[in-house]
Amino acid sequence: MAKAARVRGRKTPAVRGGGVAFTRLALRTDTQAESRLLDLAGKADSHDHSRNLVRNGQFSDSYMMGTHGGATYEDGLRPPPRVTGAAADGPTQKRRRRALRPYGLHNTGAGADELVLISDVSRIPARSVAQLRIQPEDGEERAGTAWLIGPRVLATAAHNLIHPEVGPSKSILVGVGFDGESAHGGWHKAIDNAFPQAWRDNPSGDNPNDFAVLKIDDATVGNKWGWFGFANYEDAKFPSMILNVFGYPVEDVDFPSHLYASAGRVTNLTDSRIFYDCPSAGGMSGGPVIARFDEQRIAVGIHVAAGDSATVATRITAAAYGLFDQHKNW
Repeated sequence: MAKAARVRGRKTPAVRGGGVAFTRLALRTDTQAESRLLDLAGKADSHDHSRNLVRNGQFSDSYMMGTHGGATYEDGLRPPPRVTGAAADGPTQKRRRRALRPYGLHNTGAGADELVLISDVSRIPARSVAQLRIQPEDGEERAGTAWLIGPRVLATAAHNLIHPEVGPSKSILVGVGFDGESAHGGWHKAIDNAFPQAWRDNPSGDNPNDFAVLKIDDATVGNKWGWFGFANYEDAKFPSMILNVFGYPVEDVDFPSHLYASAGRVTNLTDSRIFYDCPSAGGMSGGPVIARFDEQRIAVGIHVAAGDSATVATRITAAAYGLFDQHKNW
């Protein structure tokens, strides 16, 4: 594992949520934040078995049913029984698997064996995923992925803000519903962020605090394009759970990238990690790892890494849930 990068720049005050200290990174932006809050009345979806085995009531609804119709991708993103990898009826992109130290962070990770091209980003839930274009304080532009959890707030990986090998970011652009040519939900500046103080202190691949939120400069995007739910589930919820991962791989391709997805199952679980057999590629870091329950699209993790035998998510535990829930209406 690479040595943790020394974080430079101004530190911002830590905020505590659920007993966990959160911090922020000062990003460059010329856009001022809007102070008004949106009316979120009537945004809750139907309640179903997605609420079973939730820890301490830590469940947040998705909002996708009532926005721009209802066409979805999930029916084509289901793995066959007892077969590793994705199986879908859409076009696929074959990529060469590269050697990678176990669970290296995935901004520069291995290529995927099979990913499904999402050609129509207006469909649920693809339209609630965004590409990140990340400019570090030093070095070339990097790529990442984020996903809406509220009207103007997206969840992502903390290493998209401070990477162990590259260091802190100085600016981030967010393209909501980017299809390789244009962002249907617009390009936006990240004007604020929050992530665990423990990540700032030790940004490394074995740190379980690899989760963050970004606030963008448009307070209405999520109301138009919808957002994912998220939950902190008991261990008993996960055996053989079918998962989808969405993200913007850039391994072996030039900017701009396209949205891809993959399907698989949970293969192992720890207190802070989810291991699964969904193919992935560099640039998908921060993407949503979701399970579908009827009309609910519930994130259970944040995609962060890949290894020789599995891909890896930061599990949404009480700490991650606390950060997301505290900031989703920011």
